[in-house]
Amino acid sequence: MNIAGVLVHARPDSSAQVAVALGQMPGLEIHARTEDHRFVITIEEHEQAVISETLLALYRVEGVLSASMVYQHCEQEEGATP
Repeated sequence: MNIAGVLVHARPDSSAQVAVALGQMPGLEIHARTEDHRFVITIEEHEQAVISETLLALYRVEGVLSASMVYQHCEQEEGATP
């Protein structure tokens, strides 16, 4: 399992649309939304490649100015082989 913490900054005029788009992305959860149009989110996936793909997808959301990964935790699931 992989978990990444990401800070997303949206354009002020697009903050509401960005919130809707983020809420529809699989494996992504919004934990906080600030008055200056920033979102604290986590991405939880079971494959490393998927987190990087989700992070890249954040940049394709209309109104997103930046998306910065600030934390990542990875652990092997029980029974999985390295």
